[in-house]
Amino acid sequence: MRKVLLMCLLVLSCVLCGCGTQKSQDPKLTSYETYYHAVEENVKFNETSAHFHYSTEMTVLPDGTYRYYIVIDEPQHAMYQFTALAVENDSVFSAESRMMPSLGIFDDPVTMIPNQVNTEKRFVKGIVLSGESKEPSVTIRLLAEWKDKTGKKAAREFLSFVISKEEKPAEQTEPAEGEAGA
Repeated sequence: MRKVLLMCLLVLSCVLCGCGTQKSQDPKLTSYETYYHAVEENVKFNETSAHFHYSTEMTVLPDGTYRYYIVIDEPQHAMYQFTALAVENDSVFSAESRMMPSLGIFDDPVTMIPNQVNTEKRFVKGIVLSGESKEPSVTIRLLAEWKDKTGKKAAREFLSFVISKEEKPAEQTEPAEGEAGA
């Protein structure tokens, strides 16, 4: 009887103290989720940036899916610890099983300074974010964040734009001399 009572107290203390294993989430995943929610909760997006240039491209892959590229370069001022996240088609974090293209969240952030490149110090000319889509057109909501030289003042910019695979028009043939066009 004593052993049973002792065992019951032991089990009860384990339940009350939570002696089960506690999940510790990776800080990088937490950071990713925080950036993702910032994009979801933001209400104002710009189409162009006053801080850098960006361009896009969409290509068709052999399996019929699409790969898009977002090139960010030509910074207008020094941008230290540059971080970016591109969210496709207003995807909701809780419903999305894929990782969205990012820089500086799971890897080290980079620095972009006009007319300066030093790869050893991670000063880059520009960056490329890349993702895949089953659709020939995606709407991107981009969060770009950077800090000043001291690392104390942070700035963010939210952009929204569409990347689509422009179909190449069929080549038009000119009628031969003397032939009338239809």
